[in-house]
Amino acid sequence: MKRSAMVAMEPEPVEEQGLRVRAGRVLAVIAGALFIALLLNASELEREAKAKPLGTERDVWVGIWKPFATVSRSLYLDRPRAWADHALDRGGTGDVFELPPATATVAATPTAPAQLVRTPSAEEPLRIWIGGDSMMKVLGESFVREAGGSGLFDPVHEPQLESGLTRPDFFDWPRELNRLASVQPRYDVFVVMFGANDAQGIIEPNGTIHQVEGSAGWVAEYRRRVAGVMDLLRADSRLVVWVGQPVMRSDGLSDDMAMMNQVYREEAASRPWVRFVDLWPLFVDSEGDYNAYIADDDGETRLMRNPDGVHFVREGGDRAARAILKVIRAEAKVD
Repeated sequence: MKRSAMVAMEPEPVEEQGLRVRAGRVLAVIAGALFIALLLNASELEREAKAKPLGTERDVWVGIWKPFATVSRSLYLDRPRAWADHALDRGGTGDVFELPPATATVAATPTAPAQLVRTPSAEEPLRIWIGGDSMMKVLGESFVREAGGSGLFDPVHEPQLESGLTRPDFFDWPRELNRLASVQPRYDVFVVMFGANDAQGIIEPNGTIHQVEGSAGWVAEYRRRVAGVMDLLRADSRLVVWVGQPVMRSDGLSDDMAMMNQVYREEAASRPWVRFVDLWPLFVDSEGDYNAYIADDDGETRLMRNPDGVHFVREGGDRAARAILKVIRAEAKVD
């Protein structure tokens, strides 16, 4: 027994003690580095949490990241990320949907001219900007291919996935569109599409929050934003093409899209420089319902929609792009 007790009390070998100390130091360095990385990115993590749909989950994540972001800002550890975002022209978002003063030259009269946008030539093609939410990714790629082949159109495709008009804290479309409206050489045509991500809580400038379900307040605030963007893009000899959302596989989402399409249609109808393109009839079957397979322009039935029941596959993008290009060609008097 005494022999066993003496053996148990023998000191740990020096080599093992050194390994334990070094391992502890490594873990401490790793933990410190992770904590510093967390503080450097805490403001962005807080921003991403705030970009979640309004509700309990968003509040929980905001509550988790807010203390770290506060410490980060107090120690100026958020500055490197902010400088990088500024250098890359990222950020600039806010909680409130603010419509900056339009910088484009606008005619004094609200009436439309005999020809809204000029007729292009090979020497002076129409500059077309096309963008919006994730629905514009495949559709925009199709449009660039369809429009670019004639030599009469010079399209620029810039969608922002997961964006929309509901959450400027995720991506500030008024700020971006105001910038694009004044770039030189100017864009002759803007093709925009929003709505797929917009069926979520919306915040008025006074801080009032409206949920989308059956809310007159939600519709009123969304209408203000749609009208504001249409006005923001207005300029002499410029066409704005506002593309509506197609039918969705989900009945609930389809109802939301139909409600938003009604807002787009009504606001476009009161603005001579805006044309509303209704995609809904192009993607319903003979019964007026959603179907992933639709007869194309040549009568052949083809797969048009992604398995998620929302986005387009290439054939669907092509079908929508042709409808948009048809409107532009008619306005520009291109045979």
